[in-house]
Amino acid sequence: LEAKAVELEAAGGSAEAAFHHRCASAKLSEAAELCPDGHPDRKALSDHAQEISARAVYLDSLGGAPASLPLEDHVGEVALVMDLASAQAPDDEGVATLVARGGTTGENAAISEEGYQLVAALDSLKDMKAFVDRFLAADGRRRAAAAEDAAIEATLKSASSLASLRQALSTAAWVELDIDPNMDKLDLAMRFEKEAHALETAGRREDAKNMYSRALAVLQYVYKFDPRTKNAKIKDMIGKRVEEISGKVTLLG
Repeated sequence: LEAKAVELEAAGGSAEAAFHHRCASAKLSEAAELCPDGHPDRKALSDHAQEISARAVYLDSLGGAPASLPLEDHVGEVALVMDLASAQAPDDEGVATLVARGGTTGENAAISEEGYQLVAALDSLKDMKAFVDRFLAADGRRRAAAAEDAAIEATLKSASSLASLRQALSTAAWVELDIDPNMDKLDLAMRFEKEAHALETAGRREDAKNMYSRALAVLQYVYKFDPRTKNAKIKDMIGKRVEEISGKVTLLG
């Protein structure tokens, strides 16, 4: 785990390296606890675990940027006196097993870079779907009812960080707005317009046109029937928005 962390650091993968550092730190702490009281290796392992944990904290603080401080600034060499030559090799636990043992699932992982990396380490499509559902819900979106597993899996596999997941989801055809039927109609129109703008920016012109059309239809309803339009200024504002969005629909048509 520690060797993998060092490799990831060298490649500029600070977030992924931090995750592996934390896993290595946890295993070293476990090893320290297994050492008899007073044994010199107990302190050596515990100190090394703390150093690696501190390195993980530093990498997390970079927000995904490459490390500017060398590993040696935080982590020193560890020398053990215990002879492990004749020791029985431990069971080879994969990262997914270690993370699962810690209780992490797609349902409870934090919606953060660290949470994403933990769920990704589980190597479970079910858990990643659960994580993505929560991620989408926080942004007022959801998986479309007709979304196909193959399309979802392809999108999820294209991401390697929370930022790239957000980007992948912004252009995924199987993601849709989660609309509250009781939402204020003017707010609804603005939300449709905002979504249309995002789709247009992503190069999805046809989808953007359809979303602008939905915004236009709702605004036209508000213009004609909403009691707020008895106020001349509000009616004029909505009328201008109708003209602007109508122009967008024509331009994309």
